[in-house]
Amino acid sequence: MSLEENKAVARRYFEDAPFNPAACDEIFAPSFQFHAIVHTGVTPQTVESNPQSEQAAYEQHQAIWGGWHFQIEEMIAEGDRVMVRWTSHGTHQGEFNGLPPTGTYTTNSGINIFRIVDGKIIEVWDIYDRLWAWQQLGVLPEIKEALAKRREELLAQQGQPTA
Repeated sequence: MSLEENKAVARRYFEDAPFNPAACDEIFAPSFQFHAIVHTGVTPQTVESNPQSEQAAYEQHQAIWGGWHFQIEEMIAEGDRVMVRWTSHGTHQGEFNGLPPTGTYTTNSGINIFRIVDGKIIEVWDIYDRLWAWQQLGVLPEIKEALAKRREELLAQQGQPTA
């Protein structure tokens, strides 16, 4: 497949598949690897996935994030790989990892890298700023405020003035 054809498959991941169950069967291999870089360690979490589980994940995101959609910022293709830099948007309207709905409109950004063979996604790397998502929902403090608090704690432990 050409680079442009591979980019079209990657584009469908963001613009078609979240809203069209049939698209998942069209763009994903029957079994593919999904790698997620998370802030719980340095090793990516990898799961074997399939079109049906991916559609279920899309449906779950739609239930949590009202008006959830992606904006593609940049695409680069080389060989069987396509990199997409994206921004997502949505309003927190459903329970998210135990957090009740906040009604907060959020934006997030990330990069996905796809490996596409014969028009099907066989591997996905999903990398996005999960900490920023939690900060927007008010679960984590802004980094500037967290650093200032930690600085004061360390200075106090050392017996130094904090002001």
